[in-house]
Amino acid sequence: MSNRKGDNADSSLSEIRKMILTGELLPGEKVNQGEIADRLGVSRIPVREALGALVTEGLLDHWPNTGYTVVRPTVEDLSEIYLMRQVLEAELFRSVDLAALDPGELEAVNDELRELGTEAGFYEYREANRRFHFAIFDRSPLRLVLREVRRLWILSEFYHSLYFRHDGATEQVLADHDRIIEAVRQRDQVLLVEASADHREGTKRSMTPSLSRRPTRSETRASTPPVDALD
Repeated sequence: MSNRKGDNADSSLSEIRKMILTGELLPGEKVNQGEIADRLGVSRIPVREALGALVTEGLLDHWPNTGYTVVRPTVEDLSEIYLMRQVLEAELFRSVDLAALDPGELEAVNDELRELGTEAGFYEYREANRRFHFAIFDRSPLRLVLREVRRLWILSEFYHSLYFRHDGATEQVLADHDRIIEAVRQRDQVLLVEASADHREGTKRSMTPSLSRRPTRSETRASTPPVDALD
């Protein structure tokens, strides 16, 4: 029974996260536990556990005595997410034994991204892009750092789903990935850190203009929860 509960909680977490990242649940939207439980065919218990995990990940806000809502993105939060990624990902790269990495594995995933092209949906594109980068990250022995980078990537992907148009940036993404692959091939950690930093900054820069037109962090957090947030 305990395994089934754990499976239900993990599955619920994955499904609700996907709803957020694909835009099915929009920023500021209330998340109704009962409706989600009915849709997933589970009780409210694993849904409640999943919602708590999503608050920890940063994808949901929890308003005491009211309920859960999808977070509202701000340019300040985006800047902090990318600042933390800059620091932590560089540490992961420096800790990886590049001689143990197979550049061909990275090339295969980049070829998959190339084949997906501009027709892929965001979630499909996201999965392939994540596999590319974590093929390197996962080789790091820094497990706590890696865990935090995973959380930051989930937050980054939330912003990507809203503001990053991969259909207009595919060629640049592929070129950036080629540079990362070359750094791995040369076993050059300095180049790897530099190439990845440029890639990350380009993605952030592409999202900032649209995000800058949204309310600031202080404006967003000063607002009250929606009237229908009671659950």
